[in-house]
Amino acid sequence: MSDTSSTETPKRKPAAKPAAKATRTAKPRTAKPKAAAVKAAPAAQDSGAGTGTNWREQAGVFAEQAKATARDAATTAKSTTGEALAGLSKLIAETAETVDSKLGPQYGDYARKAAETVAGAAKTLDEKDIDQLADEARNFVRKSPAVAIGAAAVVGFVLMRMMRGSGGSDEA
Repeated sequence: MSDTSSTETPKRKPAAKPAAKATRTAKPRTAKPKAAAVKAAPAAQDSGAGTGTNWREQAGVFAEQAKATARDAATTAKSTTGEALAGLSKLIAETAETVDSKLGPQYGDYARKAAETVAGAAKTLDEKDIDQLADEARNFVRKSPAVAIGAAAVVGFVLMRMMRGSGGSDEA
């Protein structure tokens, strides 16, 4: 067994020698960048404090821009949704007469009540500010998180189907 270890030792020594040579040639190369790094370090430290403040200022500016963009998008979405709900309400109300004639007056009344409910939701949506709607949404999620998660899943599913439907028509 001692013979085996003695044969392995000479194999390792030659491998270590080229590494030592590489280290010797690398020392002058690494010495220059270290000196340059030392010389550049004070300059980086001096500008580092200003750069950190500058980054914070830029982040604050970007955050304000993002808030403004999000508010504009939310306002546009709110008005579009209100208009869509009002249109849906009119459509349901107009369909109520057809429902009366085909299914009976009881079902027509259901359609009219649904139209009134949708119209009320559209009116409420139009009357409220984005901040009020956000507060109500937060309160709703706090009071009933299971319903909020279920609603989010349904909305996600509907959006996925809409996107899949629009993507399929582009390919065809």
